[in-house]
Amino acid sequence: MTLKEKFEQKKYDEIWQQYCGFLDLDLPSFMDMQHRLMLEQLDLYGNCELGRHIMKGQKPETVEAFRSMVPLTRYDDYADILLAKEEDKLPAKPMLWIETTWEGGKNPIKIAPYTERMVNCHRDSSISILLLATSKQKEQFALRGDENFLYGMAPLPYLTGMVPHLVAEELPVTFLPSIEEAESMSFSERNKKGFDLGQQQGIDLFFGLSSIVVKIGDSFTERDNQKKESKNLFKNSVQMNYRMAKAWVKSKEEKRPILPKDIWELKGLVCAGTDSHALKSQIEHYWGIKPLEIFAGTEPTCVATESWEKNGLVFFPDVGLYEFIPKDEFEKNLVDSSYVPRTYLIDEIQPGFDYELVVSNFKGGAFARYRTGDIFRCTMLSNEEAGIQLPHFVFVDREPGYIDIAGFTRISKRTIEEAIGLSKIELSNWFAIKEFNINKRAFLHMYVEVEQDGTHVGNSELIKEHIATYFRYIDKDFGNIKRFLGVDPMEVTVLPSGTIEQFTKKTGKEVRKINPSHFDVVEIKKIARGGSEVK
Repeated sequence: MTLKEKFEQKKYDEIWQQYCGFLDLDLPSFMDMQHRLMLEQLDLYGNCELGRHIMKGQKPETVEAFRSMVPLTRYDDYADILLAKEEDKLPAKPMLWIETTWEGGKNPIKIAPYTERMVNCHRDSSISILLLATSKQKEQFALRGDENFLYGMAPLPYLTGMVPHLVAEELPVTFLPSIEEAESMSFSERNKKGFDLGQQQGIDLFFGLSSIVVKIGDSFTERDNQKKESKNLFKNSVQMNYRMAKAWVKSKEEKRPILPKDIWELKGLVCAGTDSHALKSQIEHYWGIKPLEIFAGTEPTCVATESWEKNGLVFFPDVGLYEFIPKDEFEKNLVDSSYVPRTYLIDEIQPGFDYELVVSNFKGGAFARYRTGDIFRCTMLSNEEAGIQLPHFVFVDREPGYIDIAGFTRISKRTIEEAIGLSKIELSNWFAIKEFNINKRAFLHMYVEVEQDGTHVGNSELIKEHIATYFRYIDKDFGNIKRFLGVDPMEVTVLPSGTIEQFTKKTGKEVRKINPSHFDVVEIKKIARGGSEVK
């Protein structure tokens, strides 16, 4: 029986068990599934050229042997084969190739193969997510089919572009705009068309990048809704015009702008992106519904979702083998690249600690012991009140060697050095950190020292404009941040000459160029204030 048929026959208990039953697993059962699927993957992996390359010709027969024999990997280890799409060297034939940003202009994209079994798994995960997004308690969900689904996702070849196609195969939902139309439009065109249709027909479901979801809410408070929307009254359904009238009256009574929640009563809102945790309260304020946060990446696929309680990420058991590098271990590796950090399985981690996620794909995927660079904090080992016996996590950030801005771009030391070089600004020293403004929006903050005889001494705005110009040239995604989100993604502070050198002499430590520790930054600011004002 298909999912559509189960919905038609109101077999809601079966639907929940099929797609959300993994939340009933205890940790030993979760680990049994992890081990079984990893052993299946090792059979595939050991019989292909990529697997032989990654595993150095070895053929481990247990998960423990696999973890001890096979080194941790990064995309560089796969790039030659994957970027050339050499399918005959992979564990299984790809059904799709999915694309993502790699490292600005230096290495513009990464691509990853998705087998038919991986795509099927992603379909099941997508349905699980929609069920949970429309749930407020266990085994009860508002999803019924025939919903209007706002298309807020990047289309194929990006990972989110799979979702509309997979969901449409299983559920009779209406995408606003249609999949075919959306995929031929630019980002701004899709959003405008989707909201025009949403105003006319209503919106039940929304899945988007958290920063975009908040920006849409911001845009409601920044405009005179009545004037802009009145021209569409004859296109709207009677129900939507009634809602618009109520929203207008309510906004006047409460002396505030119309918000999305005044117009639409969503059944479910799914958010993704590296700043989701920070923006969830703003999303709920604007949209009137608690969003369901998920976590996905091109290489690991969709690995985690929140439960109906929406209070922490729980990992899917059938996507990949999860290993976790503790914070003190990956920091040692940052200082000494030859140091091999220790990893732990999900049944070995402790609450309150930060870990970098390492994933080995199941179902014929390409990646083995792959360092995602994504940092998670374990918040609790189980949720006894909800009856969930699996660990819960929050996403913290990308690894310290990169600065991720709103999920749009990943900035590395190499990218910044290239922008500085092209700008011709003579900096004697610098470092960069990720910071957040009062609205919890991330931005790149550069602290710089300028050569004493340079033409830009003390002029932080001029330095910022010069470097930002070349950032936009090198990394097109960096340029999209202000255009799409209305947020300035960069700030520059000029330090007195010699500040960083004084710090090194005082502490005996070199300052890490990207995301130095909070304590180091505080100490540098103290030294700077002792010399002259930080500009």
